[in-house]
Amino acid sequence: MTRPAALVTALVLAAITVSAPARSQSSVSLTVQVIHASNAGTSVDPALAKIRAQLGSMKYSSYKLLETRPFSTALGAKHAMPLPGGRTLDLYPFGLSGGSLELLVTITDGSKRLLDTTFRLSNNGTILVGGPTYGDGVLLVAISGSF
Repeated sequence: MTRPAALVTALVLAAITVSAPARSQSSVSLTVQVIHASNAGTSVDPALAKIRAQLGSMKYSSYKLLETRPFSTALGAKHAMPLPGGRTLDLYPFGLSGGSLELLVTITDGSKRLLDTTFRLSNNGTILVGGPTYGDGVLLVAISGSF
């Protein structure tokens, strides 16, 4: 390989190496757990063991995991998922600041907005969002993320 060609190759490889971390930071991995919380019984779904301490701060005695949905998304992209009872959960991760993910969370029921708030989620952390009524209790949404 000639000297100029080797230099161009080295510069291209350096550019790829330098830009790789920026690309990884523009994508986040989130997991949403949809939970039915009620006072009918005293059981806690074993699948909720990682957040059991957080659930203890709630006023309910029974927690059943309804769904777990992991996904990856880009910063600045909105992700929507249906919730039981015809509602919709929208997640909009819009920035990384001070080691935390800035995340807009909305829950809607048709055109009615039930929740519209912004959270700061720490890396590998979980936030628990109290949601709308459902059955004999309420829906809770646990949002975990790594980035």
